[in-house]
This record gives sequence, C-alpha cells and structure tokens, in this order.
Amino acid sequence: MHSMKIITVAHQKGGVGKTTLALNLAFYLKDIKRVGIVDTDLQGSVQGLDSLLDGITLVSYENLQEGNYPELDVIIIDTPPYLTSKLTELFAVSDFVLVPTKVSYLDAMALKATMAMLQQTQQERPDLRAGIVLNMVKPRTSMNREIKDILDAYPIPTLKTRIHERVSYIRSVIAGGIVQLEDEKAHDEMADLAEEIIEQL
Repeated sequence: MHSMKIITVAHQKGGVGKTTLALNLAFYLKDIKRVGIVDTDLQGSVQGLDSLLDGITLVSYENLQEGNYPELDVIIIDTPPYLTSKLTELFAVSDFVLVPTKVSYLDAMALKATMAMLQQTQQERPDLRAGIVLNMVKPRTSMNREIKDILDAYPIPTLKTRIHERVSYIRSVIAGGIVQLEDEKAHDEMADLAEEIIEQL
C-alpha cells in the first residue's frame, strides 16, 4: 500500500451502519497508519464527535477537494444516507468503496442505485476497487438464496468478513472504537475487515 489511499463507505439507504463502520475502521487503522476521516453528511454526525477522535484527523469535504490537509496514509469518507450526486465525485477520488448492507431483501435491493454509480465510475477508472460488507448481521442469520443471488448479481464482490450486530459497536463510537472495548469477536471482525480492504489497495 503506497501513497495516500481513500476508502469511501457508501450506501444510499440510511440505517445500515455506515458511520459506525467508518469510525471503527478509522480507530482500528490509526494505530498502524496516519488516518483522516471526512464527514460528507449534512447531519455531520462525525463532526460532532471531534473531541473523541483522538489520533484521527478530521478533514472537511472542502479541504479534501482542495487537497488542503496534513500528510495522511488513509482517508475514510463517511457518506450521507441518501443518494446524492456527490457520491459520483467521491467514487472518482476513491481507491476503495465499501458498501455496507444488512442481510435483508429490501436492503440488498436498495443497493441498485449505488451500484449503478459505482459501475459508471469503474468504467472510467477500472482500478477502483469495491466490496459489499454484510453489516449488523443478527445472530443465527443465514443468508437465504434470494438475497445471495441479488448480491452475487452485483458487479462488485461481497467480502468474506461479516460484521455482526453487537452492543459493543453501538458503544464503540463514544469509547474510541471497538479496539477500546473488551469484545474479542468484534475486534477480530474489524481486524479482518481492515485487512481484507488493505489487501486490495
């Protein structure tokens, strides 16, 4: 992994856990890399956590566009919970797009618009990598055939790592990331996810 890499977390549907995932990736990576996080959501949920982002540089969307930020290894971009033309711009500057989805028929179907934008960008930039991650997976959820078929039909692969629904993820945001909590299974999930993404950069 050379030069700065940009990882964008995107899915135009709200409630799929994008911000929690973006923050936990940042918290996980900050021990091994210089990490920045960009909040493009008008609700500014990450901006409000400024005091908790110890060791992570908060970069504004404007500064990202102008290239006006300190030297970093990785920038993670959290995106708004609705479809916006900004997504195309963000995909255009990204090295990896992580698309979280819940294991439900509606959530899997809702990926269509995001996928169309991704595919469009990948035609112009074939080197743009991307992956779907199953997030907030409830205990004993097995992926039924129907959902698997929908996901398999998309132009980007579903990552091997699954992120399960755990109370510690909810607490992680104010605790300084899952790394600060005594939840080994969650630690392992975040480590696996980070490694799976970094391998592709």
